[in-house]
Amino acid sequence: MAKPQVHPVPPYGVAIHEAIATGDLARMREMAEHAQKWIAEHGDLSAALETLKAEIARHAAARP
Repeated sequence: MAKPQVHPVPPYGVAIHEAIATGDLARMREMAEHAQKWIAEHGDLSAALETLKAEIARHAAARP
């Protein structure tokens, strides 16, 4: 049986906003570090999303 593919989880805006809302400086710094590492390792998510949208449109247009 094949193992399910595991994808890294990006630091979503909700988690970032929740860290800000707590006012906990250590938590905010931790979240900022996590977000910076994510961007360094995986790049800008918005660029990948635009590529995905283009592929969705291309595949949808190819269907009869």
